[in-house]
Amino acid sequence: MPPSNGDPTDSDETAERPSISKRRLMQVGTAGLVGTLAAGTVVGDTSDHPNSIVFDGTVSRGKTDYEVSVTGSITPDGESTEGNDTLGDGSASGAVHRDVDAYRFSGELAGLDVDGDASVRINYGDSSDVSAKRLTVVAGTESSVTYSVTTTDRMVAVRDAESDAAEAEDTVVENDDGTWTATGETANTDGDTFDFWGDVESFSPMDGDYTLFLDGTEVTAYDLTGEEPPETREHSYSFEGTGDSWADYYLEVQDDAEMIATTLDGAVVEPDFHWVSEDGTKAAGRVDPGERHAYEFDNLVVDVTIDGEADALVDGRPSDLDYYPRPGATGDGWKGGFPWQQVDVEREHSYSFEGTGDSWADYYLEVQDDAQMVATTLDGAIIEPDFHWVSDDGTKAAGRVDPGERHAYEFDNLVLDVTIEGEADAFVDGGPSSLDYYPQPGATGDGWKGGFPWQDEEAEPTTTQTGPVVGGGPGYDATVARSEADTVVTTAGGLDDALSSAGSGDVVFVPSNEQIDLGNRQYDIPDGVTLASDRGVDGSAGALLYTDDEPGELLSLEGDSRLTGVRVRGPHPGDDWGGDSSAGGAQTMGAGEIDNCEVWGFSHHGIQADSGDGAHFHHNVVRENNKSGLGYGITVDAGMPVIEYNYFNYNRHSVATGGSNPGYVCRYNHFGPMEVLHNIDAHEPAGDRYEIHNNVVETVRREWDDNVNHIVVIRDAPDDEALITDNWFFNPNAPDADGPTDQAGQAIIQPNNSSWTNVSFGSNHYGADAAVTYSDIIPGYDGSRTN
Repeated sequence: MPPSNGDPTDSDETAERPSISKRRLMQVGTAGLVGTLAAGTVVGDTSDHPNSIVFDGTVSRGKTDYEVSVTGSITPDGESTEGNDTLGDGSASGAVHRDVDAYRFSGELAGLDVDGDASVRINYGDSSDVSAKRLTVVAGTESSVTYSVTTTDRMVAVRDAESDAAEAEDTVVENDDGTWTATGETANTDGDTFDFWGDVESFSPMDGDYTLFLDGTEVTAYDLTGEEPPETREHSYSFEGTGDSWADYYLEVQDDAEMIATTLDGAVVEPDFHWVSEDGTKAAGRVDPGERHAYEFDNLVVDVTIDGEADALVDGRPSDLDYYPRPGATGDGWKGGFPWQQVDVEREHSYSFEGTGDSWADYYLEVQDDAQMVATTLDGAIIEPDFHWVSDDGTKAAGRVDPGERHAYEFDNLVLDVTIEGEADAFVDGGPSSLDYYPQPGATGDGWKGGFPWQDEEAEPTTTQTGPVVGGGPGYDATVARSEADTVVTTAGGLDDALSSAGSGDVVFVPSNEQIDLGNRQYDIPDGVTLASDRGVDGSAGALLYTDDEPGELLSLEGDSRLTGVRVRGPHPGDDWGGDSSAGGAQTMGAGEIDNCEVWGFSHHGIQADSGDGAHFHHNVVRENNKSGLGYGITVDAGMPVIEYNYFNYNRHSVATGGSNPGYVCRYNHFGPMEVLHNIDAHEPAGDRYEIHNNVVETVRREWDDNVNHIVVIRDAPDDEALITDNWFFNPNAPDADGPTDQAGQAIIQPNNSSWTNVSFGSNHYGADAAVTYSDIIPGYDGSRTN
């Protein structure tokens, strides 16, 4: 490689100019390095200085500094240079701003730094063969590059008389197959130049701190060879095996990260031992000792797990695994069941699904506790991480199997439940399985069956409604997305920890496919904190929080907290009228909000305003809270909460009050056809004020004794008024303002009073066939909750 003819001039002006990075040269703006000099622009001496270089600042947006060195001598081309341009022995430096500096030189280009977006044009005027192409390799500042370039036809090194001897280490050879290869090394902004005929077949290294010029135009190695450049991302994470055996790893990043496996920093990509999810948010793999796996992505890491001995690096630096998981991580449920992990799996039983139809089939499998269920490749089954799931406790599996393919699971206990949606054959321990046999005692029901990632595209679209979404669910527009979460939880312990540490404004999120047994205790939601899932989003039913015990209260909302988008189930769903006299689902201790939830199966109440004022209960489904003698959907013991846009069905009383509190506003609700006794209640002494308007109540006969049901019962005289107006009662028996207050089968009654006292009713509609529509009562509502 020819040396440069000395360092750039050390005049004061040049010494004060900041060092120009070769990397900045490689980021030259839109003009870049273009073309060769046009005819007529050469006005200097061409005999001794046949080559030219031009710095054109007329096309740039601002000032551009430059430094150039050559292996021969250099001289200004005409009168183009100015007083601020400096000429040295084989070098020149200066700046252009809305002007042009041009030079002529002998020899070859040895170094070139440009800071700015002026165009740079180079022309070699001494080429003896115009058909040749000229390639120059220039090393970056304070770096070196060892290179190799192969062409399809002849190649020669470009040397001047002074540099021939110094070029011994740069070689050009003809290969046996007719190609030519040049190898060499250059450093510290020096350059090597070659003329070649034909095309460039390969260049190495493809990336590095160097710049290539082809006939004076800056190019990349990918431009030169025609290869596609690798995809690049903003961040990287890599795993390097350090132990005596392999290590399994799991990496999760935020949404929209577009994660890919790469060969960054010498990493290997082993398709049989790594996986990236279709949405680009998760990766898993197995790395051997001394090897490295790497991933690049455009967002932030939320979780990392390593099983075995391996070093972890984030953006090239050591990564502290104690930092993870971060808010937004989806838990450990996906970490396992990959093909490379199935070698040593041995379980007592197996269950498999084989697609037989014209399209995919979804399946759900539940086994007894302690079964340690895993996905396997038994009998030719395949494991598709994007299309299967096994719960953390190893009792549930779900997946989607394509026609002609098989998914299989092995486990150490008995099957409790199997569901197939679509066409697929089922096999238990290798023999055909009868689905009519399931579910067996101990199965947990269908609540968990749905909401998996592979079902997002086929999920029913969110309902678009112009009116209210009574009962919440699809179409409800105040949902909380997982991306808004500060903490994502998947276990009861995780929920307890998250709520205990949460502060006002925080969101604790439970993913939609989770079912968490909260046991026999109370969980407090602190003031200002939101506990959420995504009920109604893309068909999601919402996470299930449940108990088979009877805590006095399962969830307690302190102050201005919120419970939204979850399902809350107690131990007595359906027709079970029993249970403890005090067990409840959720209560507010102030101005709490409960919305877009489904609450059922509690003996005392589903929802309760326990203390304080300002509670808001809306867009919920509240059902099957029906213990004999108690059983309230929503009960009010304090304040005057607003109860609206809910769907009630099969409670003992859907809305009730202890009587000594101020009252409630009950409006725009839909009460279904089943109720144990009357739907809307005010216990004596009947409090202060009740506003009961714009409700639809379908109940006609009560479950208690099949007699005609009362709808509203005000059991005493409120201090202010009970205003009952603009409702539609399917019970056809309207009250008479001048008639009895406690008539059997009458829609509205006021027992314990001989005449109507502080109770008024008007503009109500009676009978299922009344000349009225749902939207007349609840504006914009189409009656979609009607059973």
